[in-house]
Amino acid sequence: MREVLARCWRAAAWGVAALVLTGCAATGPRFSEVQGNFPSIKPGHGRVMVYRTGGLGPAIQPDVRLGGEVVGQMVPEGFFFVDRPAGRHTVSARTEVESSVDVELVDGGTVYVEALITLGLFVGQPRLSLQGETVARAKLAGLAYTGAIPLVAGRPGGTGQAPPAGIPSGPGAAPRTGGPVTLDDLNGLLPPSR
Repeated sequence: MREVLARCWRAAAWGVAALVLTGCAATGPRFSEVQGNFPSIKPGHGRVMVYRTGGLGPAIQPDVRLGGEVVGQMVPEGFFFVDRPAGRHTVSARTEVESSVDVELVDGGTVYVEALITLGLFVGQPRLSLQGETVARAKLAGLAYTGAIPLVAGRPGGTGQAPPAGIPSGPGAAPRTGGPVTLDDLNGLLPPSR
């Protein structure tokens, strides 16, 4: 009887662990699908690209801060980016300990910060490190986008939003100036007649 109860407890523990770990990895469009859709970096600004491959502690997803402001989370198999004025900035993450790395943003440049979780006393500990572009891009290729800026896979420059008024939205479409959508507005979306 004791052995049966022990097996039941073990099965229940594995079931709970499976539930906790389900959905821990990032979902969304992959870097290779959306890299052409990244917005241009404003003059006088640089970009910080933060990414986390798999590894230990998939359920541990601490906030990532840039200059004290939360800019994202360390989601396994995910990446995000933020743009800030050129200059020195500190990227940090914290669980039971804090890890930080100073980055120097240059006008129009991108720095790559790799985030890992290592073993800790009570919970996994974040480890942040700067990586070169070649190493980072090789790791980024299969990671999912977890950022706040809307990006659409496979559409260069796409943001998932309708074009602003006055911008043609299809082949041969006349500029819109506002008002209700008419059949003429939709005509530009149809393939050319033969």
